[in-house]
Amino acid sequence: MSVGFGATILQAVPFQALRDDFLFVESIGLDNGWVIDQFNIGSAPEVPLLEAWTTLAALASDTSRIRVGSMVTNVANRNPGILAKSILTVDQISEGRLDVAVGGGHYRLEHETLGIDFLDAAGRGDRLREAVSILDEALRGQTVTHDGFHYQLSEAMFRPNPTQSPRPPLWVAAQASKSLRVAARHADAVVSLGEYEKGIEESLPAFRTRMERLDEICVSEDRDPSSLRRCYFAGWANEPIFASVEATTDLIGRYVEAGATDFTFYLHNPAEPLLDDLLASHRMATRAQLEETAREVFPHFKE
Repeated sequence: MSVGFGATILQAVPFQALRDDFLFVESIGLDNGWVIDQFNIGSAPEVPLLEAWTTLAALASDTSRIRVGSMVTNVANRNPGILAKSILTVDQISEGRLDVAVGGGHYRLEHETLGIDFLDAAGRGDRLREAVSILDEALRGQTVTHDGFHYQLSEAMFRPNPTQSPRPPLWVAAQASKSLRVAARHADAVVSLGEYEKGIEESLPAFRTRMERLDEICVSEDRDPSSLRRCYFAGWANEPIFASVEATTDLIGRYVEAGATDFTFYLHNPAEPLLDDLLASHRMATRAQLEETAREVFPHFKE
């Protein structure tokens, strides 16, 4: 299986710089360009972030080959019916180059400041399960009726029909068993974050264990485990990914051996110095580093 590579770019203003970053990522041959779905950054709330889905509509129009998406969309931020309409719109604008990555939301302060209930882990898992179930139907252009604890839809019609068949690919961010099961039932890919601030000695075994658990859940759901792609979201763990070409090659190889089929890496925005600490620890790439990696490393993992 050919390994997929993407870049996640925090969509700080100005938009023109973000657009240039996406065009750069496209030009060096990456598969995906992602924005984030946060209204502010916990460690730097003053960073002026653009809203994800309106931004994606513009980026989809400005690019021509690369797949675009939000890594990851917090289902708590939007009613899934409204979100489905945004997704189908960007699917049309991108002419079928959209991937849909969703998660249950982890940032308490953002929820509280916006008046969104921050549920416990079980509650967030249940809300994610309902939202993904709705999205799985709605993004196929189906009429959806749903009477759940978190969401109620009554004969909601979703048009236009998706450009992609049977719908835009769904990626589910999943760390715990409940969300892994949601992914096994509905998703085309699962997104796994590195262990926050932990080194590879802890993050890699945790990823391997999670992928083994995912395999077990897939079997219990009568699904072929190999039909679900597995994306490692680098930069969360304290791993010096971009210290050298050798370090990048080693890290990718070890995670591929543990089950990863896709990766996304942070691309640094030089206009935002508040993010420089991630750059200094080699967890975020400069343009030059990402271009070198795309040239020297990624081809070794492509079939």
